[in-house]
Amino acid sequence: MVQHLETGSVPLRIRKETKGSLTKFRTHSRESYNEGINRLRESQRDPQMVSEEALQAIEEGLADIRNKKTRDLNACCDENGI
Repeated sequence: MVQHLETGSVPLRIRKETKGSLTKFRTHSRESYNEGINRLRESQRDPQMVSEEALQAIEEGLADIRNKKTRDLNACCDENGI
């Protein structure tokens, strides 16, 4: 017998390709498939949902920060006459 973590949950059969797509869609490794599916559902209703391109740009920016690829704000402002 299958035990479910949440009350009211049911087993769901999906193709491996679909699971792979859902795995890539998750915002972090600990996000459940249920959370990802709900977020996808909500994005269809919310026109302000962040685009895939914007998410990728955010991820690249965070990677730059982690890899210390940043510049001093004051120096950047001075260089651009701000």
